[in-house]
Amino acid sequence: MKKPHSFKLVNGKFAAHDVRKILMEMIQSKINYHTREIFSLEERGGDTTHSEKRVVQLRKSAETLKKVLSKAEAKGSNLSVTVQVEIEFLDYKVY
Repeated sequence: MKKPHSFKLVNGKFAAHDVRKILMEMIQSKINYHTREIFSLEERGGDTTHSEKRVVQLRKSAETLKKVLSKAEAKGSNLSVTVQVEIEFLDYKVY
């Protein structure tokens, strides 16, 4: 199996309000993706269950994140944030 590719999308120290902007935009982008996916699947008569569940999960994560970041903002905290993405080929074949 081929080694996964790893990318750091976010890596650094930030003020809490900047973390809110960065992470909430990432979450909102994922919600938008799944919302479009739901619309597309509905038009084609496909199963929307996965995307519907993900939207609910992402909204819950956003609410939890907002609470945590509100506390950090109130204290004037700086935060260390790392967002890592790993991509692994599941059907990799050597030719």
